[in-house]
Amino acid sequence: MAKVEELTPQQLSETDLKPRGRVYPSPISWRDQFLYQLVLDRFSDDNENQRELFDHTNLAKFQVKDKAGWMAAGTKFVGGTLRGIKSKLDYLQRLGVTTLWINPPWQQRSELEAYHSDRIQEFLDIDPHFGTRQDLRDLIDAAHDRRMYVILDVIYNQNADNWFHRNDVIAALARVYQYWIALSDCDGLRIDSLKHVSPEDSRKFCTAIREYAESIDKDNFLLTGEITSGSMAGAYIDIIARNFSAVLDIAQTPNELAAFAKGLVHPKQFFDLYSENNLAGEYRQIGTYHVSILDDYEMSFRTNKQRFAAYSNVPHLYEQVAHAVGVQLTMPGIPAIYYGTEQAFDGNEGYHDYSIEGRKFAEDRYIKEAMFGGAFGAFQTADCHFFDIDHPTYLRIAAIARIRNSHDKIGKALRRGHHYLRETSFFNSPFSIPGQGELVAWSQTLFDTEVLMVLNTNGLENRGAEVTVDTYMHPQDSTMTFLYKSDWSDSYLRHPPRDQTVAVQHHNDRRATVRIDLPPSGMAILA
Repeated sequence: MAKVEELTPQQLSETDLKPRGRVYPSPISWRDQFLYQLVLDRFSDDNENQRELFDHTNLAKFQVKDKAGWMAAGTKFVGGTLRGIKSKLDYLQRLGVTTLWINPPWQQRSELEAYHSDRIQEFLDIDPHFGTRQDLRDLIDAAHDRRMYVILDVIYNQNADNWFHRNDVIAALARVYQYWIALSDCDGLRIDSLKHVSPEDSRKFCTAIREYAESIDKDNFLLTGEITSGSMAGAYIDIIARNFSAVLDIAQTPNELAAFAKGLVHPKQFFDLYSENNLAGEYRQIGTYHVSILDDYEMSFRTNKQRFAAYSNVPHLYEQVAHAVGVQLTMPGIPAIYYGTEQAFDGNEGYHDYSIEGRKFAEDRYIKEAMFGGAFGAFQTADCHFFDIDHPTYLRIAAIARIRNSHDKIGKALRRGHHYLRETSFFNSPFSIPGQGELVAWSQTLFDTEVLMVLNTNGLENRGAEVTVDTYMHPQDSTMTFLYKSDWSDSYLRHPPRDQTVAVQHHNDRRATVRIDLPPSGMAILA
């Protein structure tokens, strides 16, 4: 572990840009990564061994009696730390996560502003709520020891329109974050508040960061952020203009993904986002330039602040949540999940009690539940933690991520292959793209390898169909092997059997198919 200095520079001219210790190289392609976005204050305080594990089969056991106290706790610092994150690297790696995405550790905010402001009071030191500079470096070194990467959030400032009008200001901010790269050895930056910054000034900032990173042999340093463009085509053009690596795909995709996974829309409404008939679809197909989002800590793409699992009463909710992430893991792009999704957190504004607080205030607190418990636990609980490696959602995400992360042809096809939406037929109907609430299939292909995904978007009923596969990759009398089935036992989810196959049928019209049957919200992966 590298040792970093304890004293904070008092002015920018005192910052030392020489890397502290080793410099961990960038990944070859960020398409190979699986990102996990967490809110530092809400993730772990490293004291979970002093609390009981939440029991998802007994939701009332840890529910608070003092709801007013629970609500108030959500507006304050709760207690998560950098050391807490470090203590949970094993939990994250078991899930299949390869990259941590952490909100800024150097922010200092008053309690009521903790999650309701973009004001940064101190650029050059760690907020003491979260730990020390050494804690940050130790966390990143420990992640690198596991071949994991770390991305840090950067907030320009909500007054950026006033800040970014002189080159010296841009250069000064660039030096601040060059300093943090040197100190922490982080692998990328997610840049917030881009709507306040012109493409020209953003490009100058990003170019300065990229040039510094390349000078210390971080040759593929990730620079990403939201671009609130009216169309994703415009956003992708902005990637070049701003010298970005990729854009957070939040303009339309999260809501379309959620609606598709719940069977609320025709599947083409989601899959058309990847159509090569338009510029945005072409870029999504390539996968290099977009980070796939389901939920995040702002939920700016939703009318109300709410997670995917909010307000749901489907009997197989845990599977449904896992398979929404499963879609991300098996489509082009860089998948990113929001902490707590793997435990089916359901945070939403509906937890607000207006008889306690009569006005709408800090409603985003309810999507920033504490994983480690404390006074503001998820599901309106306190004093229990949620790091459950046996949770049905966790197990299924981990099983799918294991396939995606594998170093064989199958894993590479999932990460870098070409996407095809597949036609299906049920009850001898003509082959077509299925409708809302039906069994939907898609493939990722890479040269001579096809990986087939099948999802039952119906949350209440079983579905079965003949599913089209590539005729030339699957000759007569061949079989496809199940790599994942959501109704497998926990033991099989952890250690998949290798002998469950389905025969490929060839038809007179040269179509090749496999027969797939799935339970409500079920999913299968075959190759």
